[in-house]
Amino acid sequence: MIRIGTRKSKLALIQTELVKAQILKYFPNEEIEIVHVVTHGDKVLDKPLGEIGGKGVFTKEIEEKLLDKTIDIAVHSAKDVPMELAGGLCLGAVLLRDDNRDVILKRKETKKIGEGSIIGTSSLRRELQIKQIYPGVLIKSLRGNVGTRIDKLKSGEYDAIILAAAGLKRLGLDNDDALDYIYTDNEKFVSAAGQGILAIECRNGDLKEVMEALDDKAARVCLEAEREFLRSLDGSCNAPCGAHCIISRENFEFRGMYAADGENPKYAKIKERREAAGVNINDDDLKQAISLAGKLVNILKSDDDSSDKNNDSEKKPDEVGKGKVSLVGAGPGKRDYLSVEALRCIKNADVIIYDALISPSILNEAKMDAELIYVGKRADTIYKKQPEINKLLVGCASQGKYVVRLKGGDPFIFGRGGEEALALAKAGINYEIVSGISSSYSVPASAGIPVTHRGAASSVHIITGHEHPGKPSEALDFSVIAKEEGTLVFMMGLRSLGNICDKLKKNGKYEGTPVAVVSKGMTAKQKTVFGNLLTIEDEVKKNKIEAPAIIVVGDVVEVGLHINEWQIKNDKNPLSGKRILVTGSRNMAFCLEKEFDKYGAETIAISLVETIPDYSSCDDKLNEIEKYSWLVFTSANGVNIFFDRLRDLKTDVRKLANIKFAVVGTSTRKALEKYGLYADFVPSKFTSKTLADELAQILTDKDRVLIVRGKQGKNFIEDKFTSMAVDFDKICIYETIQDERRADEVRRVCRDVDYIVVTSGSGARALKDMAGCEHENIVVIGPVTKKDCEELGFSVKLVAKEFDAKGILDVIAGDVFECEKNGDSTITKSDK
Repeated sequence: MIRIGTRKSKLALIQTELVKAQILKYFPNEEIEIVHVVTHGDKVLDKPLGEIGGKGVFTKEIEEKLLDKTIDIAVHSAKDVPMELAGGLCLGAVLLRDDNRDVILKRKETKKIGEGSIIGTSSLRRELQIKQIYPGVLIKSLRGNVGTRIDKLKSGEYDAIILAAAGLKRLGLDNDDALDYIYTDNEKFVSAAGQGILAIECRNGDLKEVMEALDDKAARVCLEAEREFLRSLDGSCNAPCGAHCIISRENFEFRGMYAADGENPKYAKIKERREAAGVNINDDDLKQAISLAGKLVNILKSDDDSSDKNNDSEKKPDEVGKGKVSLVGAGPGKRDYLSVEALRCIKNADVIIYDALISPSILNEAKMDAELIYVGKRADTIYKKQPEINKLLVGCASQGKYVVRLKGGDPFIFGRGGEEALALAKAGINYEIVSGISSSYSVPASAGIPVTHRGAASSVHIITGHEHPGKPSEALDFSVIAKEEGTLVFMMGLRSLGNICDKLKKNGKYEGTPVAVVSKGMTAKQKTVFGNLLTIEDEVKKNKIEAPAIIVVGDVVEVGLHINEWQIKNDKNPLSGKRILVTGSRNMAFCLEKEFDKYGAETIAISLVETIPDYSSCDDKLNEIEKYSWLVFTSANGVNIFFDRLRDLKTDVRKLANIKFAVVGTSTRKALEKYGLYADFVPSKFTSKTLADELAQILTDKDRVLIVRGKQGKNFIEDKFTSMAVDFDKICIYETIQDERRADEVRRVCRDVDYIVVTSGSGARALKDMAGCEHENIVVIGPVTKKDCEELGFSVKLVAKEFDAKGILDVIAGDVFECEKNGDSTITKSDK
């Protein structure tokens, strides 16, 4: 058992849940108890922190409970941790840093922050820096939790307030339509030491294995350096100083701000090459970072103002909102080939600017409030030219947004990522490169062709199949290319195939040299044709090969032919070669993807609907939950949102001890089991109507039922219970909305899939509204959804017999078997 001590604020509890999740990730069988602690800082909200004791007002009582072993660990925002911990205690783990920036929030009706504007903050560091950016503003003390502070802003008490970006994001308060969010630039507005980092305090030597698993070495080095910077300045929560250390593979970058006189901030930055560059973070890095902290302090404490001469941040308020861009490779078209780092970028992005060749399923990982902008090329239609894309990247980042430029394959292999990086650098926008798996080798591999093979090729050459129109016509020297030893891989060259083959032959390449063309690689529609320099063009025409395609020339193709034949012969997956579009919510899409993947299908998940919690009318009933004898759940979403709300309300789960649970089907039952609870009733057919009919038969006049459902659900259960005089209440705890961002995408995709899966009436309406497409192979989860589809004008081909993900899989697999047995040409056959 690990007992975690935390303050009772919503942010503190969310941060504690984040730590709890991390512990369970590494130690899934560990029991965890959360213990609430009220600190002096939580009690006194009418005075600035400096007047009531600084940072220690949020930790003193927690440390006392650590020392008397009431709790085992405590979760802190690292910026709130005092410089000196109580004897016997230490920072056992430091978690990966989140966004370290401060955010200026203003009401939209406040057109401009300027002289006389009232800014809310109780931080002297923030006060001094905001006055540099907006001279003449008035500072007014601001205390309370984040929600309270935002409410005070909205009420008109302030024109703007300053908060930490990490806290806003953890609370989900970073996208209020009534507010403007101005993200400060790290170069122009230095954050508090430790800002954006969660730190775990524990007794010396306790829970060593757990702490080591959670500790992020880079974040720890930066935090220790920033705390050393503060310690050297005798800093505290109200001290006029800020520090931000960054460690990369090659360098350290350390920024500091200090106002020796308490009024005029001075800035400095040190950039130094890592002595341990290229290796894992180690003790040498910590020593170097601590040394840098001392150097930075010496610069800021000196009377020499030379450090400011190259840093005119206080003179450039127009740059305060600059964000960051990640140029991300999405891999070769299959979602599972996405890197962990790329996935992190996508999940955190404010804007995703994406190309045609990414897997559409990837965008299901984006935040609901992320802006999705398509700039790809389809059927010779270019949505955005490269200069327009460059301008778009700079424009979005200049608004303080985190932008992900998502490209197929790798951004630096014929992805024009270099052009975008140069444009960003010229505009002064911070950016990073996140490499992806390149289609130049992964697509041939998926067709069985190794681009290098002992005895066949010891090198590989990657060549563009169509060059920039501004280049000289003979920019590619085929007299050299034709004589290269090894494999030639031509990217984007299908239209130039004949020209490529002719030039290779004319320059000495043997006309019998094996050639393969792989079309639509790493998708269900992948096709591969084999030939040689003399025959491959005819093979491509005969087999109707389409772009995008990769051309492979060399002896490895002969090796690949044998491997490819074996792959086709041994492919036993019944749905191999089938593309299936899933249109339901993210949760349903995830369940379906797991099932379809087992059978070799390519799942394209474009979630057209999403569930949004709505607690406006449920809290009174949840606060008296023990008065009910049955809880009825009509969806997995309802289960998850219900228990999230119980947690928010601090409801003791023991209040559920005498309650029975009824669920509509398998996915809802599994969702309930995640909370350690098991359904007492599951209907014989997974529909709300069957649930109502069968449950009504076993209820007694002593039962009181609470139905937990969404706003858009049908009233089968309520109508049945009313007719049977069942004592019941209901709460509509969520609503389903259409995700209009995916409209263009679903219109592009639906014409090129074998099946479209619809799992709800709301999903059917979204498909109609966004795509309006007719498709001969629409599959639905059950008869109720079938009726909804038909009322909207859709023709339904298949209805699952079991109303869950497995049931949908079974009915599609059966249809594929029958169609292939009968030679039905409406179902595309796998052809590699």
